[in-house]
Amino acid sequence: MKKSLALSKVYGLLEPGPVVLVTTSYKDKDDIMTMSWHTMMDFEPPIIGCVISNRNFSFNALNKTNECVINIPTNELAKKVVGCGNTSGSHIDKF
Repeated sequence: MKKSLALSKVYGLLEPGPVVLVTTSYKDKDDIMTMSWHTMMDFEPPIIGCVISNRNFSFNALNKTNECVINIPTNELAKKVVGCGNTSGSHIDKF
């Protein structure tokens, strides 16, 4: 179950650098990718720095829209998170 959190709680969850899921959408194509390299750059406004390769399917949507959602998965989703990281959204619908 997905839930919204206060920014103060989110910062604490992001600081240790967990694997996160980044969701994008462009031209009716939704995608979700696994990302393990990110860092807090600033707190007000909240800015998260990350590296996403232009070879990644999500890169185009992020580049075109400048929008994404970062989700912090629970341990129960570990196998699905690995699955997202090992497949391309250009071939399957990861949702």
